[in-house]
Amino acid sequence: MTITLRPETLNRISEKIRRRDFENAEALVERAVTFFLDFEEEGMDEEEFQETRAAIDEALGQTDRGEGVSLQAFDQNMRAKYGIRR
Repeated sequence: MTITLRPETLNRISEKIRRRDFENAEALVERAVTFFLDFEEEGMDEEEFQETRAAIDEALGQTDRGEGVSLQAFDQNMRAKYGIRR
């Protein structure tokens, strides 16, 4: 099978290979296609995807504004909320 990719996509693939995230283009494409097909089979529809993406964007914005909490504080809060001892 032969596929043609846009130059922007080829550049992104080349960068991943240069950074040694993937051994070669075939490995990256195999992982991407497998991820996509698995994603489709999981049944997440476009609306759920957009809601998830919006929640992530909101969380990133909160972090950028310094509204995050440390892992230690989060751990303490969750343990207190759910009555979990160390």
